[in-house]
Amino acid sequence: MIDDMPVAVMTVEPETLLIDYANNMSRALIRRIEHLLPIRADELIGTSIDVFHRCPAYQRHLLSDPGNLPHQARIRLGDEVLDLKVSAITDRDGRYVAPMLTWALVTKEVEAEKRIGYLAHHDALTGLPNRLMFRRTLEEWLGRPDARFGLLYIDLDGFKLVNDTRGHQVGDALLRQVADRLRALCGDPAMTLTRLGGDEFAILLPHDPALSAGGHADRIVETLGRSFEIDQGQTIQIGASVGIALAPDHGVEPETLLARADMALYAAKEDGKGGATLFSRDLELRVQERTHMENSLQAALRSRRELFVFYQPIIDLYSGRVTAREALARWHHPQRGWISPGEFVPVAEQCGLIDQLDEFVLHQACRSAAQWKDGAHVAVNISAIQLGRETLVPAVAAALACSGLSADRLEIEVTETALLGDEQGGIQDLLTLRQMGVCISLDDFGTGYSSLAHLRAFPFDKIKIDGSFVRDALVRPECAAVVRAIADLGKRLGVRTVAEGVETEEQLALVRKEGCAEVQGYLYGRPVPGADDVERVSRLDPGMVVR
Repeated sequence: MIDDMPVAVMTVEPETLLIDYANNMSRALIRRIEHLLPIRADELIGTSIDVFHRCPAYQRHLLSDPGNLPHQARIRLGDEVLDLKVSAITDRDGRYVAPMLTWALVTKEVEAEKRIGYLAHHDALTGLPNRLMFRRTLEEWLGRPDARFGLLYIDLDGFKLVNDTRGHQVGDALLRQVADRLRALCGDPAMTLTRLGGDEFAILLPHDPALSAGGHADRIVETLGRSFEIDQGQTIQIGASVGIALAPDHGVEPETLLARADMALYAAKEDGKGGATLFSRDLELRVQERTHMENSLQAALRSRRELFVFYQPIIDLYSGRVTAREALARWHHPQRGWISPGEFVPVAEQCGLIDQLDEFVLHQACRSAAQWKDGAHVAVNISAIQLGRETLVPAVAAALACSGLSADRLEIEVTETALLGDEQGGIQDLLTLRQMGVCISLDDFGTGYSSLAHLRAFPFDKIKIDGSFVRDALVRPECAAVVRAIADLGKRLGVRTVAEGVETEEQLALVRKEGCAEVQGYLYGRPVPGADDVERVSRLDPGMVVR
């Protein structure tokens, strides 16, 4: 029965440790590794077990005493690995008779285990240590006596746009080149470079981090800011932002140090990207304030008692009548009072609340416009995050249905930068809205990346000239020239142009002269609450002029 078992079995004479039995599978496996042994398969019986072990004395010691059994070991013979299990054969009375060995060639299994172990601790794309390995290394470094080192948290600027517009294959090639450049910068063997995931990397710097971390971060920003040459002659320009945290100054626990490096990275991004920022206590306070604002905004969206929609008129220059009103989100915080949209809208975008905020403004604006007796349109700004996600069209349809507002009285305003992330998906959303009868305006025209390309890609109903050009047009001829060129372009395309930010009679005269069709700005009216909210806003802020 044992002769025909698919498991290699051998027994050994306990006194001499000579092999006295080997089944068919044992002989078959020995034939596969005869080139590594001083015996042949046919000579196995009567051969000492020593031939399988580099240290026969150790093996003899194990097999001579049944108290050491059972025993399991892996033995390497040349490029092969043997998995060996030794158990004791006893008689009916429990007396030790002899050792029995079952064994197998596990070379491929060992190689697979090594590969799995490698992949568990390394990034498959770049070959760098991964987040798990980084965490272990960070814990090890922090556990050293008098540990002093720097942690650089690196995030690529503009990588998502590359991935979205040129595909993941180009994105992967770019990440490999980034990893190569970072390896070259980390020439010191004591440094640890890691890919944390996505487009995030981290470096641990030993020795005197206070002196070296800032300089090393600057070199990273400079190196990754140079253009990359991808296959087929493609040139890609990205950048990098770096957050710096120092141990033990900024933390002695892994989570604390990582969180503070991340805070510094966030600050570097907020400061315009392409730079490095060292963690400070002020940054922590900023993050705490942002978290508090996020929680407060979430509560405000649930209750809807602190949020309002204000409206600013858009005037036809030739008739003087109000053609539209732009809907603008406003938030009155119980402790802080009015919070600028420039402060809370980015928070909403970053923490995933922008869908709820946009939906609130959209529904409120449509309900208000349905009550206007002058039939003016209502213009609603849409966040870039809304485009291309298949959520915008259903949200607009629901707002129109709930309010009863005609689709041709709703204007959706998008910025040029909103179309950059997923231009194809964004354009499709706008086309669907256009088919529903909704008007589409291109906001802040002239400040984006590819203005004419967007005008060619989609037939906008309106072009809104960014207020910065209007504001400076009286003192800077080049700004006046931009206003004139956009107004002329609008006429040629049959698109109405709106000059934003008109605050003085002089600015009004200039945009009229340059050929703009409509104007918006403090000269004609500040944003004010809708009729349903006037009384409530007056109670919250008696000093606000509501007209």
